[in-house]
Amino acid sequence: MKPQEEFDESRLIRLAQEGDMEAFETLVRRYQHQVYALCRRMTGDHPSADDLAQETFVKAYFSLARFDARLPLYPWLRRIALNAALNYLRGKRREVPFEEGPAATANPSSRGPDPARTAEDAELERKVQAGLARLPSDQRQVFVLRHYEGLSYEEIAGALEMPLGTVMSRLSRARQKLKQLLAAPLGRRA
Repeated sequence: MKPQEEFDESRLIRLAQEGDMEAFETLVRRYQHQVYALCRRMTGDHPSADDLAQETFVKAYFSLARFDARLPLYPWLRRIALNAALNYLRGKRREVPFEEGPAATANPSSRGPDPARTAEDAELERKVQAGLARLPSDQRQVFVLRHYEGLSYEEIAGALEMPLGTVMSRLSRARQKLKQLLAAPLGRRA
């Protein structure tokens, strides 16, 4: 984050802590896509991700008074969203399939203007999302936190409350399984 954005964020947080709803709404707009994308990747389900993102911001609003405005907001929001998603998944106790079709969480800024390249990127993203949907929930969680959220192994271990070795082995198995799934022809199940 740029120094000016950090200042703006700190100022917005302080205003929101003082009850300024417009400042809080600005913060929500700034982070709603990232929070939703994390929830979507964790659950694989649009309605659930939408509900969890909303729950994240409601919890953040009621806890904002205790937040240190000098710290970056997104890691705190990510923690709230991750806890909400993990609680949701524990409650479901079953695999939740990802919807077929292009991923709603694709990053359009990573696409080039070339239509052929865009189509290739969309197809690859679709295959990755379909592969993620077929991973066991515990492997998918670790993979999403590492590759989409950029957390270190230690941060993942802390977030999921598991030993570092477990994080590493689940991530290794997830990568292996995804490699197999992406290498297999589309119609064939690995």
